[in-house]
Amino acid sequence: MTRETKQDRVVRLMLDQMTEHIIELKALENNPNTKESEVEKWAQTFLKSCLGYSVSNGYSIKAQDQKGKLRPDLVIYKGEKPIFVIEIKKLGFDFEKSDFRSGKIQLKEYLSSFEDVPYGFLCNGYEWKLYDFTNKQNPIEIQKVSLKNDGLICDTTKKQVEEMCYDFSSFHEYAYCGNEWSDLSKEATAFSPDSLARAILTSNVMKSITKEIRGEHEFKACTDLLYEKVYNLLSVGLDDSLKGAFNPEKKAEFEKYIKNQIKQARKSKKTSKPQNIQQSVINKTEESIPDESKSDQIEKSDDSNAA
Repeated sequence: MTRETKQDRVVRLMLDQMTEHIIELKALENNPNTKESEVEKWAQTFLKSCLGYSVSNGYSIKAQDQKGKLRPDLVIYKGEKPIFVIEIKKLGFDFEKSDFRSGKIQLKEYLSSFEDVPYGFLCNGYEWKLYDFTNKQNPIEIQKVSLKNDGLICDTTKKQVEEMCYDFSSFHEYAYCGNEWSDLSKEATAFSPDSLARAILTSNVMKSITKEIRGEHEFKACTDLLYEKVYNLLSVGLDDSLKGAFNPEKKAEFEKYIKNQIKQARKSKKTSKPQNIQQSVINKTEESIPDESKSDQIEKSDDSNAA
């Protein structure tokens, strides 16, 4: 039996509350008169019940906590210390608008009024975006999670809710306390467009692409041509490369493909751990067998083979 990790335990404890909050969010969605203040109240209970920022864990949440002329929507405190700020937008607000209208500039202003508070969230009910404002001039989006799948709020089936819990576990207070946000920030920096492009164009990655293409199309790609095609794709993007064919349907197709690949990667990661543990146990057992016992086993094996 696989040993339960800290993340597994957190997800198990989140399940019921996550289900309830998804149902509540659907009710807000079905009400055409839902106000931003209602999304804010929902987000408060989500933070406490699902993400662990509760009084019992030493946290408090202050709404409209005025700092000078500024009034951030939510400020989360650990004891007396503010640890992050949340800017709430109306349900389903489009975050792809300009930085100012999306709330990113507002977050920057709020965090400037707090000392040593680098983290801020944008939330529209469905989407939660976490930013690191350590560099105030160049904040980094370090994680984004959505309660929607294929444009719809996720189902309340156990499988769907469990997957959502694993996604949101990155925002849980255990992740904050474990300095995982700092690691996410480093990861986001390492995954800058420039770094990713260089990594993709390394010879090892290109070999893997060649192998994948050969398996899918039974065609051995010319290395020089492959480099040219991949670089062209990186330089102009999918939209320009497909010349108008990168429509919403094609985009959704790619997003679905990526989600499936991520799920497969997670499954392979989970299944590989028990095998490693089992092999480790076998190795330790073999090491614990005295030399004489090993010799006896070898002799018995030889005798059986001779028979």
